Amino acid sequence: VNKDMIIDWDVKALMHGDSAIAKKVLAGEKVWDLSQAAFLLNPLARELPQLVVPEEEYRKQLSEYESFPKLYKVLTEFDLPLIPVLYKMEKKGMLIDRKYFAELEKEYSKEVADLEREIIELAGTDFNLNSPVQLSEVLFSKLGLSAKGIKKTTRGYSTGAKELLKLKSEHPIIEKIIQYREAAKLLGTYITPMPNLADGNDRIHTTFTQNVTATGRLSSKDPNLQNIPVRTEEGKRIRTGFVAPAGRVLVSADYSQFELRLSAVLAGDTALIEDFNNGVDIHTKTASEAFAVPIDKVTKAQRRAAKAINFGIIYGMSINGLAEATGMNFAEAKEFMEKYKAIRAPIMKYMEKTLAQAREEGYVETYFGRRRPTPDVKSTNFVIRQAAERAAANMPIQGTEADLMKRAMISVDAVLPKGADMVMQVHDSLIVECVASDADKVAEILKTKMEAVAPELAVKLVVDVTVAENWGEL
Repeated sequence: VNKDMIIDWDVKALMHGDSAIAKKVLAGEKVWDLSQAAFLLNPLARELPQLVVPEEEYRKQLSEYESFPKLYKVLTEFDLPLIPVLYKMEKKGMLIDRKYFAELEKEYSKEVADLEREIIELAGTDFNLNSPVQLSEVLFSKLGLSAKGIKKTTRGYSTGAKELLKLKSEHPIIEKIIQYREAAKLLGTYITPMPNLADGNDRIHTTFTQNVTATGRLSSKDPNLQNIPVRTEEGKRIRTGFVAPAGRVLVSADYSQFELRLSAVLAGDTALIEDFNNGVDIHTKTASEAFAVPIDKVTKAQRRAAKAINFGIIYGMSINGLAEATGMNFAEAKEFMEKYKAIRAPIMKYMEKTLAQAREEGYVETYFGRRRPTPDVKSTNFVIRQAAERAAANMPIQGTEADLMKRAMISVDAVLPKGADMVMQVHDSLIVECVASDADKVAEILKTKMEAVAPELAVKLVVDVTVAENWGEL
């Protein structure tokens, strides 16, 4: 076995536990992470082999990889070189403002208590809001709300989020329950626990994993920082508590319309690629084509509808989904969807081809060859089959995005100035903490490196950079 290589189940964890090994890896010593290598060969397998000798397991894996040269390339060019980068990010952590979180906790605790009181008043009886059985009893027996079209469970009518939305116009209590749940969830998941998870220097150290998501995307756990709601005002307020120390700033770089650009390349949609490369506003152009109006006559609502479908189509958006997202009725959404599918025929064909591959060959893969097995596309259970088809159609796009993000992180890490640290990665964005006077230099590095990450692709990538003193303002 190659003696100049560190072989272990979880090399990153080993580095955190042994500074001598961490030093070696950071100095460039090669690593082979057995669990990552096993995951890449089958991202759906969940069991780790029983006690094995790392060297023997390494030899076994190496011989398996001989049949999969593209996978071997993904492992050695993307996943393994990312380990030291992630280690440094975890070690650095993100600074939080404890005082800010304490204020937020006070405010949200009051909001939760107030809402609870209002709900009990509206119900006319004291009950446990967090008990689905008691809530169901209050809504359907005591207040006599109509249970028509509401899902039934063994314990009575469901009070899940989807079911509550159907009842929204029936009684003012519903709106309050929805607000209560949102506030309580933010309080319990983020606001209260965050300060307890920080170290003595007020930094939170998440753990990034590469072997949880079958698409190859990174995930974050203990705590999961990628999960803080992105588009809501509340999520923004939580992120505002993540800050840069005095004299330093956070620089964020985001890929613009990353998945759409990649889907254009993977599908060979030359018209779409050309529009991207010429800097055309894709959503306006799509709206203009689908609604058959000149570009300068596209309304905000039309552009919104085009945007919804441009992003939604990659995730297998249905006509109902489109109607819901845009406020169109079913007939309008159906007509719009049909026109759209004609305009984006290459992407539709590509999705079909991907599904055919999932059924015939039992897997789909990214541009670089990362694979995802697709056994469930043949399931006899409609719900399972449909979910599997959506996942299969989306995987090459999302997975290629993940591959390129890893490549970007590796190339950015190699050239960041001293004292600039990558601290966060969320889907298509990267955050670096640096000295305020280096902000422009770091922003330039991020933009240049990230935009040039895929010279082999025909589409131009665009990165937007912002600088702020906290994560909420990025």
